Amino acid sequence: MTRHDFFAEVVTGLKASLPEAYRDFRHHSNTLLLKVDFGNPRVHYEVWCDSEKDILGIGLHFEDGPISTDAYLAYFDRHIVEIKHILGTDVELERWTVSWGHLYEHRELRPLTDEIVVEVALRLAQLIEVLQPLVVSAGVPPERSAQPGERKGPWRKWRR
Repeated sequence: MTRHDFFAEVVTGLKASLPEAYRDFRHHSNTLLLKVDFGNPRVHYEVWCDSEKDILGIGLHFEDGPISTDAYLAYFDRHIVEIKHILGTDVELERWTVSWGHLYEHRELRPLTDEIVVEVALRLAQLIEVLQPLVVSAGVPPERSAQPGERKGPWRKWRR
């Protein structure tokens, strides 16, 4: 299965797996990753394939700027014990740069099959059900995404 087909099928499986309240998400994919968001494209869930490291990653990404990333990382750090209790100890919270962080897990990248589609769609749905209420309750205002005139590149072509 191609990555394009894999990501498309994950979206289909995600819509079927999520409760009604979370089915109205936006998504975009390319050959490397799938992004899913609920209104702020810079705070999004992501599934990515890294062939060089043989990693399939699933996570929640904070990429809206240094202030909001700090706020999200601090908020999720205060809840990390409960999050790991619910989602498992493989979930990690990490800052990558001053304006980029994520809560994620890595799996071994295996051939993309229908079975992997189901596993990833169900896991992504579980992450969304647990983490999206926390994103909302964190109350972090948009940063870069709220700036007028933000450059709109190919990643801004989201679909519902």
